[in-house]
Amino acid sequence: MTTYVHPASWQEYTAALDWARRGSERIAEATSKPEEMPRGAKYYLTNDFQSGFGVASDGTLIGLYSTVKGRGEDLVWAAVLHKGAKKLDCFDGFLPEYYKQFGFVETERAANWTPGEPDVVFMALSV
Repeated sequence: MTTYVHPASWQEYTAALDWARRGSERIAEATSKPEEMPRGAKYYLTNDFQSGFGVASDGTLIGLYSTVKGRGEDLVWAAVLHKGAKKLDCFDGFLPEYYKQFGFVETERAANWTPGEPDVVFMALSV
């Protein structure tokens, strides 16, 4: 399966992310609030608006989400191979292991600002 993304405005992306967060507790826990997404980033959405991501000006992959099971790999590859993503941060647990398959390695770890919640793991593409 190949998932295609097209450029989206901040308004389009944040509206789609807000919809996805309202419909999925998992997406809400793993992504920032739409209003916290930086306006200077480049955003991408699928034609059905059910999946998307952003790439900040420094190459950080941000706000990757999908309400369609199985699209994640295509989205990460699109971000890395075609949209300039070269680093990210995520919560410890499933995601650090998941991102390793794309060549990301842990570069730093920070305690979560909410006591008892998973650490924040910073990752970058290995060279």
